[in-house]
Amino acid sequence: MRKIVYLLLLFMIPLMADGQRWKRERWAVYAGMGTNHFMGDLGGGAKDAAHFLGVRDMDWRYTRPTMQVGMRYRILEDFAIKPTISYAYIKGDDAESQNVGRQSRNLYFASNIWEFGAQFEYNFIKEKELARYTFSSLRGATKISAFVILGGGGLYFNPKAEAVRGSGEWVALRPSHNEGQGSEPYEYTYKDIETGEDVTETVTPDKEYGKFAGYISLGLGAKYQIDRRWAVGLEITNRYTTTDYLDDAHDRYFYNPSNPFADRHLDVIKDEDGNYLEVTDQLAVVKYKSGKTMRGDPAYNDAYIFTVVTGYYKLKNTIKSMPKF
Repeated sequence: MRKIVYLLLLFMIPLMADGQRWKRERWAVYAGMGTNHFMGDLGGGAKDAAHFLGVRDMDWRYTRPTMQVGMRYRILEDFAIKPTISYAYIKGDDAESQNVGRQSRNLYFASNIWEFGAQFEYNFIKEKELARYTFSSLRGATKISAFVILGGGGLYFNPKAEAVRGSGEWVALRPSHNEGQGSEPYEYTYKDIETGEDVTETVTPDKEYGKFAGYISLGLGAKYQIDRRWAVGLEITNRYTTTDYLDDAHDRYFYNPSNPFADRHLDVIKDEDGNYLEVTDQLAVVKYKSGKTMRGDPAYNDAYIFTVVTGYYKLKNTIKSMPKF
């Protein structure tokens, strides 16, 4: 009996050691590449803008690249934090939308995005440690883990557009104050769609917006363990920002005939059937959402979605374990 107990202990010790190995391999470095989709006021699909997980309003033709680098630290066995630096190039263009109102509005932009933040991950499908010893391997154990993501941080942006479409000369939009940022309050008149009556409101323009904002990320991820050190993963996260100016469109038009960026309405556009429609009264005809001549929708901030494929390399408790490339 005593020999059987010794043999069982002999077999269990490696299993227990492997079970605690994550504590000696808390750190991992990772890099990822993927795509992003902008969800704001400009561009989009055929319907009005959708702001919460609004997949139906994505303009797939404006899929743009995203890159990430960072480190991962396992606070607990199933709970980790990932400090991350991300880069994305986002773009939106009303001309590519199937919404007639947006087409006639005719605004577009592009911007580099730099994110500096962190995300927390909780594994609801546990990340299993691959066994070091053959006799302790679990043949039926899966190499796939899955987790929920919650994070946030800060971002830098600088929307640009061409003064003449197709010229290739992209100009920063923020200094142009395209919605009268910093101006005195003024009266704004528009025609209500339902009543046909003129409505006058007093508008107080915002101050000039900054190039920095915050974001919160929410999403899901999965990871496949190739071996004891290397793994690949896939993450899909929705980034909600604290600004509505990623695309420089936020609220009402501000009349300035010398500014080529403020109002770019088209006189003639095509409808969904390809027929030409004449557009008159450029400052009042586009009844884009709620009957108002809206350059943007101030009710919601801008957002974007990241879809990123990642590669991980686990570190021991020493920098000597970095991979040799």
